[in-house]
Amino acid sequence: MLVGDLNPFFSFASIVLSKDSCSTWGGGHFSTFDKYQYDFTGTCNYIFATVCDEASPDFNIQFRRGLDKRIARIIIELGPSVVVVEKGSIFVRSVGVIKLPYTSNGIQIAPYGRNIRLVAKLMEMELVVMWNNDDYLMVLTEKKYMGKTCGMCGNYDGYELNEFVSEGKLLDTYKFAALQKMDDPSEICLSEEISISPLPHKKYAMICSQLLNLVSPTCSVPKDGFVIRCQLDMQDCSEPGQKNCTCPTLSEYSRQCAMSHQMVFNWRTENFCSVGKCSANQIYEECGSPCIKTCSNPDYSCSSHCTYGCFCPEGTVLDDISKNRTCVHIKQCPCTLNGKTYAPGETMKAACRTCKCTMGQWNCKDLPCPGRCSLEGGSFVTTFDSRSYRFHGVCTYVLMKSPSLPHNGTLMAVYEKSGYSHSETSLSAVIYLSTKDKIVISQNELLTDDDELKRLPYRSGDITIFRQSSMYIQMYTTFGLELVVQTSPVFQAYVKVGPQFKGRTLGLCGNYNGDTTDDFMTSMDITEGTASLFVDSWRAGNCHPALERDTDPCALSQLNKISAETHCSILTKKGTVFEKCHAVVNPIPFYKRCVYQACNYEETFPYICSALGSYARTCSSMGLILENWRNSMDNCTITCTGNQTFSYNTQACERTCLSLSNRALECHPTDIPIEGCHCPQGMYLNHKNECVRKSYCPCYLEDRKYILPDQSIITGGITCYCVNGRLSCTGKPQNPAESCKAPKKYVSCSDSLENKYGAACAPTCQMLATGIECIPTKCESGCICADGLYENLDGGCVPAEECPCEYGGLAYGKGEQIQTECEICTCKKGKWKCVQKSVCSSTCNLYGEGHITTFDGQRFVFDGNCEYILAMDGCSVNRPVSSFKIVTENVICGKSGVTCSRSISIYLGNLTFILRDETFTISGENPGVLYNVKKNALHLMFDVIIPGKYNMTLIWNKHMNFFIKISRETQETICGLCGNYNGNMKDDFETRSKYVASNELEFVNSWKENPLCGDVYFVVDPCSKNPYRKAWAEKTCSIINSQVFSACHNKVNRMPYYEACVRDSCGCDIGGDCECMCDAIAVYAMACLDKGICIDWRTPEFCPVYCEYYNSHKKKGNGDAYSYGYNNDNCTWHYRPCNCPNQNYKYCKQGSNNIVIVFSAVF
Repeated sequence: MLVGDLNPFFSFASIVLSKDSCSTWGGGHFSTFDKYQYDFTGTCNYIFATVCDEASPDFNIQFRRGLDKRIARIIIELGPSVVVVEKGSIFVRSVGVIKLPYTSNGIQIAPYGRNIRLVAKLMEMELVVMWNNDDYLMVLTEKKYMGKTCGMCGNYDGYELNEFVSEGKLLDTYKFAALQKMDDPSEICLSEEISISPLPHKKYAMICSQLLNLVSPTCSVPKDGFVIRCQLDMQDCSEPGQKNCTCPTLSEYSRQCAMSHQMVFNWRTENFCSVGKCSANQIYEECGSPCIKTCSNPDYSCSSHCTYGCFCPEGTVLDDISKNRTCVHIKQCPCTLNGKTYAPGETMKAACRTCKCTMGQWNCKDLPCPGRCSLEGGSFVTTFDSRSYRFHGVCTYVLMKSPSLPHNGTLMAVYEKSGYSHSETSLSAVIYLSTKDKIVISQNELLTDDDELKRLPYRSGDITIFRQSSMYIQMYTTFGLELVVQTSPVFQAYVKVGPQFKGRTLGLCGNYNGDTTDDFMTSMDITEGTASLFVDSWRAGNCHPALERDTDPCALSQLNKISAETHCSILTKKGTVFEKCHAVVNPIPFYKRCVYQACNYEETFPYICSALGSYARTCSSMGLILENWRNSMDNCTITCTGNQTFSYNTQACERTCLSLSNRALECHPTDIPIEGCHCPQGMYLNHKNECVRKSYCPCYLEDRKYILPDQSIITGGITCYCVNGRLSCTGKPQNPAESCKAPKKYVSCSDSLENKYGAACAPTCQMLATGIECIPTKCESGCICADGLYENLDGGCVPAEECPCEYGGLAYGKGEQIQTECEICTCKKGKWKCVQKSVCSSTCNLYGEGHITTFDGQRFVFDGNCEYILAMDGCSVNRPVSSFKIVTENVICGKSGVTCSRSISIYLGNLTFILRDETFTISGENPGVLYNVKKNALHLMFDVIIPGKYNMTLIWNKHMNFFIKISRETQETICGLCGNYNGNMKDDFETRSKYVASNELEFVNSWKENPLCGDVYFVVDPCSKNPYRKAWAEKTCSIINSQVFSACHNKVNRMPYYEACVRDSCGCDIGGDCECMCDAIAVYAMACLDKGICIDWRTPEFCPVYCEYYNSHKKKGNGDAYSYGYNNDNCTWHYRPCNCPNQNYKYCKQGSNNIVIVFSAVF
């Protein structure tokens, strides 16, 4: 059987072709980097290959042969990492004996056919070492080391005849080897002259040539040296002339041919050079693909040469899920979820979906599911479409309005100050307003309806409000709205709506249309870029604008920070009660929220307990109740009164005397378990908040009165008795008015007002846009516009039809237009009327040390050391052919373990782009793909068109930042680390097997392109490992928060970019720290340009652009702005922050692809 060029995994030129190899095999044969072959059988420890004349060489590989001429030990030194191979075991310094596959610190060790391969990848170096635990050792290194190596592998200068030349003299083999000897400590290994083997017998030459032709008759690797080694093997054999003694040399020739991508035969037989039987149902191949296709990754391809070993037959894949390592047809592949294996065809039900295992993937169908919105931790909101944000405001806000609510119903949230600092604001009340009711549930557990105090339980028409437990009050309705309010330790609210509300809500809870990207839809019908501006548009009163805290509250006190992190870390630690939920709910967002709350609020522990409770509640919603979690944290335990007991799953129904008298008032269970105090089984809570037996329960009457047990009452002429809780019947103040300029007038709360709330309900254009009545909390004096006029953003008074529209903190007049990436919007009567563009694109960002923002806006960071699929199509269960695939190769780039993208591979059928080392290569061709490459000193941009499917713009900064901007003309599914591009970030963590992972690391691990890479188990915090760098990082990155970027602050939320900049600046500690910092800032600058804001942030002193090296720079005024010598005849390169026609950045687009023109140097 012929094997080689027909192998399908050779889709592009191998990276091997950019490297050279050196090897030793058999009883002492060597082939140097320059392909000079010689023989030596010494038993001392020798340097195989290293970088000469360096105190700390990038690599140092040593080996020792035993008396049996087999390789007894291999030492591989890679900087601080040391790997020792001895007696079949692999030892790693500071780790011990390891099991394969192994991945750590940029080193990957794994089986490779019948061999074992070590791959070391760092930003500036790549090395491969391979061995077989017998007689074979090979090292593969990059051509940049030419002329710099020494050892038994020679000087690597491109000339094969001068390997043994030293100081102008040609040395004997044993003298050359003596120079490479490296004795162990306390060892003196004598360099004895070893007799040279006699000349090979000519009688074996013909036999050896025939044997080598069995391996590959057409291989271009020169045979002469191998014929000589083969002859020596035959004459040195214990039985001279035995063909089996030539197996090591034939194997090496086979390996050399395979590495050169030459055709290789299956030349071994059961009786000739056999390597043993294959396990299970695998078959032996001399030239098989090491890119093992598995049930987890059946489409795996890689850039490696073939190797000999055991492989799955054609049409099958390796079952790596069941762990039995057999080959199966892909239809027989099982699935996995949370560590459990499911057989093909087996079904699984998860939250709001049902899934069937099909060909190793989950084929899921969405089920009707309620929408949920939460207000937690004082300042955190999660919308119906799962977008989380934070704001600090003091006002009443529209939480949800919908035409599906009867009587013009609107749900509102009241936020008040809860401490001294501006950011200490928290939820204080929830209001349901309709033309029939104004129901207020406040944090002091008071209930009012139309300002009248009511007792619980309370019913008004279709609304019932009751106490579900000691910690929760519930509002149940018959029209699909449910509100659950947590009253302690922090006032929080949870809103649930039925499917009939889908796409019919507005307010702080978002529009519930399944698209996370437009959740910041304002009352003026446009999507804002920041939470505070979005929230301000839904004010239900004339209040001050909300704040988005610019600084980390933990940065103000190191003690507070340590305390917060210590207490909140219980969420993420192994061995805690929370660990059993980690596979279901990602604890990291809750941990970050906990730390923020603990530092931001003076009352620390209530907010810590609230954050822990939010995580426990989310776990409960997934069917996992964390019993006794409160006992694991000081100050979180709940003391119950009236002989009640605490429960993590309770309800009022069948636990109170009232529920016995009138089930309709309290028997409305929630679908998520709630905590609180309740009476023990068989006991009921009475009117004195005591637990009593049923026979001691009073009976409640319609008029809220009650009668005691065994007492009677006459109603309608019938005597009724109370039995078992049921009725059984046989300075000089300025005149404030002077500050009001016509047409405004002054209203004072001290006067008798028609509007009893005064200026708190002043008519404004913003309130007009919400379409609701003003809901203030108190009267305020001030200036208001005359009747029929409304206050605009500038404080002037205008008629309703002249009301401006707001976007990004700016006002736009009647008829003005703006363009967003996907819409053209026109201002009309204070509201935006938006038309969708025919072509709309979305962007995925990979930048810095493992930061990713998906197409749908989900952000995460990871420290994976492997190749990962960023984006590809053809992801549906029936596995259609992929028309594109983009892969990033991430490697260690910091001492703390952070990783960065070293290269990008773009596969377009048979057309391949490789981006690496500040340049790119293109190989193959695909007539069905159109592309154009634009380049300058800073960036490469690829415009790619796949007709009828995708228009893509790929931007690479020749370093660690890569951006994928894509618009599509098809509904073909997209998958990978960039998410599924369906507009909803809540399912962006969809794994390769088509289920949604609970955390980003499980998601990332599923998209490894190389299944032999190790999984990522944690995310490094480089600022904790390098605390001495944090102050510098915060100072340099603060430019993002400064006036330099102020024009963008209202368009793009800067905090995630600032935090990423600080993290990267802390972690980039092995050179290029300024480059890492500048790259991180440039990502924010690009996001600003995408919103039409050009920021001129680079200067000759700060992240300079060297195309201006010979040009003059002059400061303008006292600021940091520079003038550039554009008109100087001697200048040929010019830096401009954004190279847009006529500097019109809002419309800086090119062609129909919506490609932002970003050159010469915007980011």
